Amino acid sequence: MNLPPELHAVRGTSSARAFTSQEAEAWVRSVLGDGERLHEAASRQADAILQGRAPVPVLTTPQGRWAIRHYQRGGMVAGPLLGDRYLRLGLPRPVREALVSHELRQRGVPTPRVMAGAVYQGRVFYRADLVTEFVPDAADLTCLLFEEERSGPERAEVMEGVGRLLAFTAAAGVEHLDLNAKNVLVARRSTGIRPLLLDLDRCRVLPPGTRVDPRAMLKRLYRSLRKYETASGRLLGAGEWSILSRCANAGDTC
Repeated sequence: MNLPPELHAVRGTSSARAFTSQEAEAWVRSVLGDGERLHEAASRQADAILQGRAPVPVLTTPQGRWAIRHYQRGGMVAGPLLGDRYLRLGLPRPVREALVSHELRQRGVPTPRVMAGAVYQGRVFYRADLVTEFVPDAADLTCLLFEEERSGPERAEVMEGVGRLLAFTAAAGVEHLDLNAKNVLVARRSTGIRPLLLDLDRCRVLPPGTRVDPRAMLKRLYRSLRKYETASGRLLGAGEWSILSRCANAGDTC
């Protein structure tokens, strides 16, 4: 199994292929040794549950706090038809995500660290889980813009930060091919906000020193935000759209 240097393979049942960091190894081995899957065990042991495409349990351990995601298909066709099943073609999604996450972190693009993952193989399809570090005091972009009440300056700060993130990601030679408002996590720190990228397995990573045009990612995010505008009935202001676009295209000069 091709993995980043901070991760290594561990044995599970005959159908489970897993990898882990040193910090998560004892927990991963314990779960797999009991014949369980990571997401199932975490759901029992969790001290919090985050809501996403599928529930995301948050587990607190002496080695750290982690979020455990079970891969679930989206889309109006693939989601209902295949659910959590993926064809056994190419690299499994957790392995791809671990490799991309490592490369992005090496290039300075903020994204949660991958702690472990597992692939449960069938004859044609597989199912999979991913364990990442939990980011405290954070919410995804949809929550911040369409569910919470925030002042104009706070919303402008969020849009500026997300625009800068897109510009930096593009300058690092990375294009997120599935960028949507749920894939941008915004953490609040004493120094201000810190946006992070999520769901990286469909990223296109070019050689170091190569720049990507940010407009394609910006267009995907536009479409996603428009859908949430329609669903929530809450519209973004012209100034907020302008800040996002200007910072995504201007980068450090925003």
